[in-house]
Amino acid sequence: MENQRIILFVVLAFLLLMLWQQWVEYSSPPVPAPTVASTPGQDKQPQPTDSAIQENSIPGAPESMATPTSPQISDPDNQVKTGKKVTVSTDLLTVELNTLGAGINKAWLLNYPVEIDQPDTPFQLMTDEGADIFTAQGGLIGHRSAMPTHKTLFSVADYKHVLQDGQDSIDVDFVWNGPDGISYKKTYTFHRDSYVVDIRYRVINNSATPWDGYLYNQYRRAEVASDDALGFMSVIPSYTGAAFFDRVNKYNKISFSDMRDEQFSQQTDNGWVAMLQHYFVSAWLLEDGQKNEFYTRALPGQMYTAGYKSLAPTRVAAGSSGELKASIYVGPKEVRLLEKEAEGLDLTVDYGWLTPVSAPLFWLLDKIHAVVGNWGWAIIILTILIKLAFYPLSAASHKSMANMRRMAPRIQTLKERFGDDKAKLNQAMMELYKKEKINPLGGCLPILIQIPVFIALYWALLESVELRQSPWILWIDDLSQPDPFYVLPILMGVSMLVQQMISAVAMDPMQKKIMMALPIMFTFFFLFFPSGLVLYWTVNNLLTIAQQWYINKKMGV
Repeated sequence: MENQRIILFVVLAFLLLMLWQQWVEYSSPPVPAPTVASTPGQDKQPQPTDSAIQENSIPGAPESMATPTSPQISDPDNQVKTGKKVTVSTDLLTVELNTLGAGINKAWLLNYPVEIDQPDTPFQLMTDEGADIFTAQGGLIGHRSAMPTHKTLFSVADYKHVLQDGQDSIDVDFVWNGPDGISYKKTYTFHRDSYVVDIRYRVINNSATPWDGYLYNQYRRAEVASDDALGFMSVIPSYTGAAFFDRVNKYNKISFSDMRDEQFSQQTDNGWVAMLQHYFVSAWLLEDGQKNEFYTRALPGQMYTAGYKSLAPTRVAAGSSGELKASIYVGPKEVRLLEKEAEGLDLTVDYGWLTPVSAPLFWLLDKIHAVVGNWGWAIIILTILIKLAFYPLSAASHKSMANMRRMAPRIQTLKERFGDDKAKLNQAMMELYKKEKINPLGGCLPILIQIPVFIALYWALLESVELRQSPWILWIDDLSQPDPFYVLPILMGVSMLVQQMISAVAMDPMQKKIMMALPIMFTFFFLFFPSGLVLYWTVNNLLTIAQQWYINKKMGV
């Protein structure tokens, strides 16, 4: 009986976690809803508003050893300007740049359809329109009166660029001539089979004095709701916001609310700054050994910037030229890609506090998938391996539960003998357990073991873009989404009910009613869970039933 109470407490605590999360989501203040993604073929030109141009989104130049001529950098003419779009297409990306600021205004990931039933419509990660604004900006700052920032109007030779067959890379040049005789060329280099774009500024100093400048790169993003991948029953919504990494401070997430409360600032000579959302990420990659400062800033209208600026000036002597460089990743949160591009970038696949469990689980799942070629069968094989790993513990627990069932008639006799005398009844039961060498708490071990593994696998499946739009069999065409016909959740509920029936011990009427209601409650919750997770739980239940049946038969129960 004590064993059943512990199981109930654990399960009810898990359910309360779900309900608490829903209350947090329900009571949070609303934020703008994301806009519907447009397609690369649309020709609608963004019209910057006066407030968008005038907002104080350019970081201040660091203190200089030389006497500054102008401590603040702003637009030379301080007027509203409209740029022209410049499109670039590679084998992986379609990107829309703009002559106004020479930044990334839009980006589509060609290998990731927006919906499974729209295979020819690529997912749009970045946009400068609608409520879900997400762009990448950059420029140069210093103590001169004019430098090219993300508010400067550049010129280009061509407005459309395509990576042709046989080409490994393609360059896109933006040019601006300053009023002081200094020319600037900002070049984007797109590479074949890569989500990393290289950016370099070439400064041609035709003036009579040395040029000192600092590089900055940042994201401009509107506050949006966290991507709730599972609908209204999500236990752990996927994180949407900024993240920073360096070798000293490691991985830190800075949410929009954190940015509102306080401006973030941190000096570093390595790492990256990223803007995360469900399945996808964009990250500015810092050069090792260069002194930089991470920063965030809250802007009017629920807009935010997160980025970095260099702290050591680049000097270009009079009559010579120099370069400043940067790189940006725009793509999916695939662990293998991220590990290759930058140290710690794979941490953007955020498994939460159970990362030590989730990361190895996904690593093993990925290895299995490399052999079987199907994520559904890989989940089934992983479930079997997890069950085998915990077999000694779970077998001991099942034996304890079988012994409890065997003792049920004798326990009932003790209840009838001692009636309402709880103290004597408990003493007699403890003596019986001791005599028969039964651990009354042993039966709850499988539940206690499965819950952290369940949550860890939940995070692994929720965060893994590899499972996005991945089919299993028949009607299950996307393991990251709920079963459209609810077949798997119902099978899970039936298997849970059968599991309780073959392992149940003596319970009072109230406990029995609660235990019988749990399969119904869990079936309801699992209606909104990813099919991959429900598949894991169903297979796990079936293996548990087989194991318990075998042990019961062996022990003659």
